[in-house]
Amino acid sequence: MARPAPGADRSVAVLELLARHPDERFTLSEVARRCSLNKATAHALLSALSDHGVLLRHPGEKRYSLGPRLIAIGEAARRGYKALDFVGPLLVALAERTGLWARAWQVVDDHAAPVSEAGAPAELAGAAAGTVRLPLAPPVGAPFVAWSDGPTIEAWLARSASAEAVRPALDALPAIRRRGFAVTLASPEWRELSVPRPPGRPAPTPDEVRRLALAVARQQLLLAEIDEAAGYRCADVAAPVFSAAGEVEVVLSLSIPAGEVTTGAGVLALGAALVTAAGELTAAVRGHPPTTT
Repeated sequence: MARPAPGADRSVAVLELLARHPDERFTLSEVARRCSLNKATAHALLSALSDHGVLLRHPGEKRYSLGPRLIAIGEAARRGYKALDFVGPLLVALAERTGLWARAWQVVDDHAAPVSEAGAPAELAGAAAGTVRLPLAPPVGAPFVAWSDGPTIEAWLARSASAEAVRPALDALPAIRRRGFAVTLASPEWRELSVPRPPGRPAPTPDEVRRLALAVARQQLLLAEIDEAAGYRCADVAAPVFSAAGEVEVVLSLSIPAGEVTTGAGVLALGAALVTAAGELTAAVRGHPPTTT
């Protein structure tokens, strides 16, 4: 069992205090009081952190704030472990638990693209998963943007291939945030767009993608409210993984076989499993949802 390291704990407490109040500076007495330290300990700690550039001490006010050395440290941390470093085993566990096709998605050049998967249907064995690139326009990308700020959501809505997609997409976002996951209903065009073609069938051409995207935009595929007793033909259930910056880094999804009807209670259970998995991955990379949306 590792021995306690009170010095490390105290340093973390001070850094967390200053990080929570980036626009404020604190005196020695304020830091000691808020971090439950005696003044002698706080003085030694603040002096050491200041000597290393981790903190700055204002010469006139004698107040402390975060220092410039943390910029380089933060950049190094940002380049460290990412959600994709952990996603493989998690997708395998999701696929085994649910019996469904589990995928992880990221935004690449204004497209949503699968970057890892587990439990793909047998008919897709050998299919080129990387050929799937969905234009990030309603209804595509709802779990990526649901927690975003107003301008980002407006930019996403403005990319819609059809004006018919805007209102249903906008109405679905609050429900997605409330539940923690998005549900996309099934349609032949959505399947053509989101599922890689089996070996022997060429990937869709840019013209085909545009045609399919327009058809999908005209269909109300984002499910806002879920009735536990109703039956739904769902295509995908998806939940976001948040980075340390409070941004969606990866979206996890479970794909339901074509033609299968799932009860609302079943959809909620799948969503809960995804939210739990996404929460574990968010915690692994020390991520968090944005504080405001």
